[in-house]
Amino acid sequence: MVKKDEWKGFLFVVGAACLWGLSSNVAKYLFNRQVNVWDLVQMRVTLSFLFLAVVLGIGRRALLAVKREHYLYFFIFGAVGLTSVQTTYLLTISLTNVATAVFMQYLAPVFVFAYGLLRRQERLAPGNALALMLSTLGGFLIVKGSPGGGLAISLYGLATGLSAALAFAFYTLYGKKGLENYSPWTLLAYGFAAGSLVYALFYRLPWNTFLGYGWQEWLFFVYIAVFSTILPFGFYFKGLNYLAPVKANLTATLEPVIGGTLAYFLLGETLTPWQVLGCLLIVAGVTVIQLHKRKE
Repeated sequence: MVKKDEWKGFLFVVGAACLWGLSSNVAKYLFNRQVNVWDLVQMRVTLSFLFLAVVLGIGRRALLAVKREHYLYFFIFGAVGLTSVQTTYLLTISLTNVATAVFMQYLAPVFVFAYGLLRRQERLAPGNALALMLSTLGGFLIVKGSPGGGLAISLYGLATGLSAALAFAFYTLYGKKGLENYSPWTLLAYGFAAGSLVYALFYRLPWNTFLGYGWQEWLFFVYIAVFSTILPFGFYFKGLNYLAPVKANLTATLEPVIGGTLAYFLLGETLTPWQVLGCLLIVAGVTVIQLHKRKE
């Protein structure tokens, strides 16, 4: 029987999954309106940093305090981890479709597990071997699309999709180090600060990007920052107060399902039966990995 507090946690995590699933559709809608993918990434990391800095500065100022010896860690976490995830993921959405991008990113737990095997921190038990096979086959079916012919997505889309999964895996592994000493909100605030700095130095100044669009696009930029980042992360962390991490992770696998379903109804995007099967296999593989962790 599910405890009352667990239901609270479940609803918070489902809320986060819904917002994340919807955000991928909003991003694709903007790309269809000829919004530049690099502009969207810059606006997301910059506005997310500004909003978090203001909120934490007013209500949780202590969370903004970090040790000097950790400055390099935060820069690497933000520039290499968090910003790479945002960039490669949104690039994949622009090059393929929402479902393909989201489900390919969900190969990240497989890469995390593979890294654990190389470091001998994980063991290849039958359940883990099954999870690897399911996820790998699922990824192949999504990319292949149908038994005959070539790939269902471009090589560039395939490269950015796999890069998104690898970047998410790095973000997860490297982020765990920071969580030993800091709040997730601290990591996000400084991670987005590093990302906004990288884009300002190597792309262009953020206000030049902001001034290049009208008020309608500005509203979408704010939406992406608040409802795709700050609120869903807040819901997810709140859910962790009531749920075990394994249950929270399993519930979060609703995100690609929600994202793909909304893309069908809102954007008219469709998948071949083989790709749908591939999506289901990836969800099954991630679920098996999480359930195996729970038993350990």
